[in-house]
Amino acid sequence: MKGRVAAVAATTAAAVLVIAGCSSSSKGKEGDKPGEKPGSAAERQAQEYREAAKKDRAKMLEVAVAYQKATSLHDGDVSCRMMTEQGRSLRGSSHEACVKFLKPLDGDVRRTVEEASFSVTGDPVDVPPIGDHPAGTGVMVTEESKPGGRTSYQRTALRMVKVKGTWLVDQDEDVYDSEMKHSSPVFSALMRSH
Repeated sequence: MKGRVAAVAATTAAAVLVIAGCSSSSKGKEGDKPGEKPGSAAERQAQEYREAAKKDRAKMLEVAVAYQKATSLHDGDVSCRMMTEQGRSLRGSSHEACVKFLKPLDGDVRRTVEEASFSVTGDPVDVPPIGDHPAGTGVMVTEESKPGGRTSYQRTALRMVKVKGTWLVDQDEDVYDSEMKHSSPVFSALMRSH
């Protein structure tokens, strides 16, 4: 009988603890669990800022990859629309002059580039202004292709700037193999004096 009373008492105590635990956690702030909105206005604002920054960064990287692919394919219309006016100046400042700068690729070269993969390598870095280029974010895009069965890599550093809410390319520079030894190959390429 004592064993039965002890078991009932233990079960009752456990049930009380479970109920107390549930009720105290249900009174917690919003945001205590993953996926819930933070409780205070400041926490909500900080969370919204982090989410917006993450989406903005993803958009910047998307533009960088699309630009590099269009440039490698010599699609002047697309790549020139993704450049700042300053960025187009080496190709002629007007959109039309920029488009004419990129000569169409022949069939075999075009096929190799179409089959290539393009990806962002490393983390974006802040780059200060240099010459006519404003401060921006440096991104390295790597093109991996397999001409004749050999794997080849072409790395390009892009200076990304935001103009009227849209990410554009202001500068593009080849990243030299020697620069890959630097702590930031992108920074090195974009800050190179010409």
